[in-house]
Amino acid sequence: MNEENSRYLEWLLVISNTRLLFNTSAEMEKMLDAGWIHNNGMKRYLSTPQRERVTFRDMRVEVELMTGGRLSLENVMEQYHRAWLFYRKNLNRRVNPEQVALKLLAYCYPPFCRKRIGAKLKAIFEQVVECGINVPILVLLLMKAIPGYESRLGDVTDIHIQFERVIGLLEKFVASNPLFSVLPALIRAREENLKTRIMLLYHVDTILDVYESYSGADNTYRTVDYLKCTRVNPDIAGYWNECGGELQSTTFWQIEESDDCGIYFLTHWRKDADNKITGIRYSMSLNDFDDGKLIVCVMHPEAIDYLVKGRKLDDRCQVWYQTELIDGVPTNLPLERAMSSTVWPSRISLTRCTSPEVNGQYEQWLHHDCKVVKPFGHFEFMFYASLYAITPTHLYVRIGDDEYFKIPKSANEGFARITIDDNVGLLVMNETIYLAFDELLLYIHTDKKTLKRYGIERVSSIT
Repeated sequence: MNEENSRYLEWLLVISNTRLLFNTSAEMEKMLDAGWIHNNGMKRYLSTPQRERVTFRDMRVEVELMTGGRLSLENVMEQYHRAWLFYRKNLNRRVNPEQVALKLLAYCYPPFCRKRIGAKLKAIFEQVVECGINVPILVLLLMKAIPGYESRLGDVTDIHIQFERVIGLLEKFVASNPLFSVLPALIRAREENLKTRIMLLYHVDTILDVYESYSGADNTYRTVDYLKCTRVNPDIAGYWNECGGELQSTTFWQIEESDDCGIYFLTHWRKDADNKITGIRYSMSLNDFDDGKLIVCVMHPEAIDYLVKGRKLDDRCQVWYQTELIDGVPTNLPLERAMSSTVWPSRISLTRCTSPEVNGQYEQWLHHDCKVVKPFGHFEFMFYASLYAITPTHLYVRIGDDEYFKIPKSANEGFARITIDDNVGLLVMNETIYLAFDELLLYIHTDKKTLKRYGIERVSSIT
């Protein structure tokens, strides 16, 4: 018990001196309800072993609340100490520490770029991996975003600048992976309201974890498969509008189920005075991440074209909203944007249209009275799940009666993970057919040249 309390005392003094959890001593005093913690006042406050233990446990709970349980304060303090000793010995006097941080990230995270690094630096990075030194903390030390473990520099006055510098560095690092933008980790970090050193560590850790999840076919498969497992499929098909379900506007929404559970088509319709009705059909998925909220991902029709061409999704391609968990048949669907955007509205308050008159009027506009215009209609797609058979060496996707695409598993490292229940099949967009592997976010054009490059054949039997 004495050893444990001694450790708590050390950690609490470090937390106080480095302003790890709170930017100022005043903020820490408020949390502890003690109005005189400054300089050496922390030792006077921690006057008994019991108070040391209780105070640390209070802070541990605080960190769990701030980070959604992702960070353990004990682990953070242990890793902070180890990383600081390693940094002080090996990296403290490095010129251009930002470039060192980028090289460290490239060395430690897929695709593991370990060439063009000097022998001395490479030896240091090898120690980082072999000794399990915490890379996010090393990056923050290199970027001078957190001080040394023994620091007594006082209150933090530039935390917003430090956030932007570190997030900017990570943005440079992840730019090579066009799939990373599937999750809004970078944007959420920039939008963090509680900017502290511990929250910066939390976001760096999260961003790198998400990045790693989308680096390489195996990781992409696991991540997309996880997202598929968290999808929910509530009864939300029908007409919705933003005027309480009444016919007070010529703008409305239509939600349609797709063949893929948890995926919907969300069309925004707008009728003008010339009896022209314009619609943009988005795709929408709903995921339950066990935090009391549903995450709603809305993707622009162009997004699938970006993915097919291997381009990075931009702000216009997608947005993430959140809403309350849906129970039964909802009549309201309030969506609040979970990431910044210059394109998408911050809130969409949808009400289900239950009146036969309102629904009848929408049907009349769409199918009888108006000229229907879809400016992004050429990006609308249909997906047909048609994985027919899996052999030890090949995947077979059915094209028609007694005709299949024979796909060698060796053509992509992720093909070996494919199961018969995965979303593999034919995606038809703008009169073009693609072989779609949703779990790998891979879409292969079925022209002869591309099929030949992948070693894919058209066959009439399973062999």
